[in-house]
Amino acid sequence: MKRPKKAMIDGDILVYHTAFWAESQDPDHFPAKLDGLIQEWIPDGVAPEDVIVALSCKRKDNFRKEQWPKYKDNRDDLLKPEYLEDVREWIQEYYECMLLPNLEADDILGIYASEGTHIAVTIDKDLQGTTGWHYNPNKDDDARFVSKEDAYRFFCKQWMTGDTTDGIPGLWRIGPKTADKFLNEWDKDEWEDNILELYSEDKHKLREDCDIPFPEIAIVMARCVKILTKEDYNLEHEEIKLWCPDAGS
Repeated sequence: MKRPKKAMIDGDILVYHTAFWAESQDPDHFPAKLDGLIQEWIPDGVAPEDVIVALSCKRKDNFRKEQWPKYKDNRDDLLKPEYLEDVREWIQEYYECMLLPNLEADDILGIYASEGTHIAVTIDKDLQGTTGWHYNPNKDDDARFVSKEDAYRFFCKQWMTGDTTDGIPGLWRIGPKTADKFLNEWDKDEWEDNILELYSEDKHKLREDCDIPFPEIAIVMARCVKILTKEDYNLEHEEIKLWCPDAGS
């Protein structure tokens, strides 16, 4: 996949960072702060006019909430910065932004990165589950390519471990090291079947009580951790294709 000349930036992180800065430093000058952050996040070789800022839908509208009602409930009590909506409104007025129904900014980045049209720019590790060009301004000197194989492995690992940051429990007593051990031992063609088996009651339990039976709970957890790609979303009709076993990755 040829390196794109355009970039898609995770606007959620920049908005929150700027809003917290405004609250603690100077609310009158947050536009300059936000402008500076965006410039820092633009990868080399990408012109400012070729940058799109991705923003999430409201949390209650996220398609994952229908799958797992507890999705991100752990964030409800977190303190939100006072100027969050001011910053969000400002960035939408002065930058080219993209919001898609029921999707997070991560999903928009994943769709366009996998299409090969944009470099996905974020500090969120979850984007490693999508193939394409990526740039982490906190870690990378330049954009780097994530292969389909590496993205699929990351997804399978997340499927087992869950994501406590997002309130996705994953499997009891399976952390990153154990997940890597399983993936190293299994044939790649058997990863999905083996993970489905792990989610059965006689193998491992979820890290928290759940009334969703097997195998539905395994599929729900996969859909929650998976960042959407071009295979999962019809841009023309704005339709999500929910992940199913053996449906591709």
